[in-house]
Formats: sequence, C-alpha cells, structure tokens
Amino acid sequence: VSTQSTGKQWYQRRVRGNLNVATKNYNAALSAERKARESLDKQKEQDDNFTELSNQVFGDVLTENPEVAQSSFGAHRVIPDRWKGMSPEQRAEIQRIQDMQKEEKQRMLDEEKELYNEYEKTALLQAQKAILMEREKNRKAAELEKSIAEENMRLATEQRLNQTRLNKEVYTNPPTDDYFAQFNTCTR
Repeated sequence: VSTQSTGKQWYQRRVRGNLNVATKNYNAALSAERKARESLDKQKEQDDNFTELSNQVFGDVLTENPEVAQSSFGAHRVIPDRWKGMSPEQRAEIQRIQDMQKEEKQRMLDEEKELYNEYEKTALLQAQKAILMEREKNRKAAELEKSIAEENMRLATEQRLNQTRLNKEVYTNPPTDDYFAQFNTCTR
C-alpha cells in the first residue's frame, strides 16, 4: 500500500507540477500579450499625440495664418475667434494713417492759433483806433468848448459894450409920467 500511495502521491505531484508549469506558462503568455498590447497602445497614443502636436504646431492656428481669419463675406471682414492680429503691413498702414491724422491735427491747431493771433492783433488795433478816436473826439469837444467859451466871452463883452452905449447914448432921456398919461385917454 505504501508504494501505491507513494506512486499516487508522486503522480499527483507531477500533475500538480505540470499544472503549475502550464499555469505559469499561460500567465507568462498573458503577461507578454498584455505588455505587447500596452506597448502597442502606448506607441499608438504617442503617435497620435505627436501627430496632434505636429498639426497644432504647423497648423494655421499657431502659425497665425491671417487667411484663416478671412471671412467668406468679404476681405475686409474677419472671423473674430480665428483672428490672431494684424499683419506688419496693416500695422504700418494704421501707423501711417495715424501720423497723417496727427499732422492734420497739428496743422489745424497751427491755423487756429494763427487765426486767434490775427484776431487778437485786429482787436488790439481796433482798440487802439477807438482810443485814438476817443482822444480826438475829446480834443475836438475841448476845442469846441473853448471856442464856445471864447465866443460867449466876446458876445458878453460886445453886449456889455452895447448896453453901455445904449445906457449912455440912447436911453439918456427916460420917459416921465406925462408920457404914459397920454395913453388910454379916449375910447378909441
């Protein structure tokens, strides 16, 4: 019995050993297959990532191709979510227009200043003329006043002389009451 049981045990160990080896080989094959699949998936993901990165780097978005932002409704219109800014030529054109506007504004300011200075000069000349005219008017008024005063003095002297002559020569015989009594004596 003991040889039989020993043979049975040996057989069972051998079957178990073979089963363990088969399981070990099967698990190794599964592991290798999984690793190969993971490696393949990883390689595929890296290739996809590289392709996407290449597309992004060399695509129209990151290279800021201005043609991408052009609207199909016209060259003067852009698509806002794709627009990456102006080209150097557009910036230069805007700078040129701004410089022209600055020059025009400065020219207008210079003209306005010149016009203001001319207006101030004209106003000053008119004020000076008005002052001269006022002085001339006052001088003429003073001369007229002086001539009127002289004329009045002359007339007063003449009248006084005339009155004196009248009193001395004409009114030497004053009328008496008899002279006035002769009036209103009759009804007629």
